[in-house]
Amino acid sequence: MPIDPAFGLLTTDEAISRAAKQVVASALDATSSIDPIIGAEFSRAFSFFGLVVQRHGLLIQRVLADILASSGRFEVLTESPIPITAAALDLLASENSEKDLSSIKLKSDSRVERSVMVDIIVIDEAKRWAGVYDVKRGNGETTWKTRKPIENDLRAARLVLQSHLKKLGHDIDHVDSAVIDYYGSSGFPRNIKISGGELDRHFGVPIADKIDNMTAALRDEVHAGLLQILEPVIRKLTAVQTKVATEQPVRAAPEGAVRIADILQARPRGPDQWQSGLSR
Repeated sequence: MPIDPAFGLLTTDEAISRAAKQVVASALDATSSIDPIIGAEFSRAFSFFGLVVQRHGLLIQRVLADILASSGRFEVLTESPIPITAAALDLLASENSEKDLSSIKLKSDSRVERSVMVDIIVIDEAKRWAGVYDVKRGNGETTWKTRKPIENDLRAARLVLQSHLKKLGHDIDHVDSAVIDYYGSSGFPRNIKISGGELDRHFGVPIADKIDNMTAALRDEVHAGLLQILEPVIRKLTAVQTKVATEQPVRAAPEGAVRIADILQARPRGPDQWQSGLSR
């Protein structure tokens, strides 16, 4: 679910707080299937966690884009399609080195195989530079089956980005492409990813602190939401525990039974002293 654009740019604490509240409220309202083992409340809690984590990734992307756009330095395009040409795919298939590919710029109006929707395109008109980025939360590994197409799409997009942006009115000389792997654990190779701690230096704009503040605000809302889900089940479990403790009869040990404590505390016995009972 996209973050409501009515909040405006997510660059202030107030806007971020409202967005965090919306994310949690919508996750609380979402329906979830009930697992027969864990029951309705815990099923809802698991679903709630999954939705919030997914939307946290969207918030990272949104805050990043809004900060860059509000900096006065960059133009930012979000969820923007880029044509992937047959020539670009052919170059990638021929296994050219990254160094060789970095100097190649292809026409975007040659035969197009498909279009790829990229998360963010960042344009610096003054420096005649542009970068295309896929944004990942990166707190867990992205499977190889998913990673490989993203890597290929980013490399192919970089080859046609200059020509594509020229059609949109931007004169660009230098292009980049990368995965923004915020927490750094998505599994993409080092030469194609930027971690959260590298964002400020990469773009020359303070970003990471604002994203971390957003995460803290969302975490506070998540804790309140989780309490709302689990309070009824906690009361129920407490009542059951009290009932079991009250009704459970105290069972005396059978007459003549050997206690474990007696066995553990008995003196050592040699083979001739071993009997079925405890040595005295």
